[in-house]
Amino acid sequence: MGMSYRRAWDLVDETSHLLGTPVVETRAGGAQGGGAQLTDAGKRLLLRFRAIERAAAKAAQEHIDAMLDVSESANS
Repeated sequence: MGMSYRRAWDLVDETSHLLGTPVVETRAGGAQGGGAQLTDAGKRLLLRFRAIERAAAKAAQEHIDAMLDVSESANS
């Protein structure tokens, strides 16, 4: 993702703080191994974020296509 582990956890902590609820829950390591998983709030947040990405891509498609047309016209 192009960011350090520390930066990623800082963003997770900041997101949890802004929402007022944890978005990730962690398990300590040991023989069973540690880990992290999204909470229900984290899962809902991720679903909304993906929906925003899809809506933004759809809204921008006309403009992206127009930029590609300009680029293709300049190269012909």
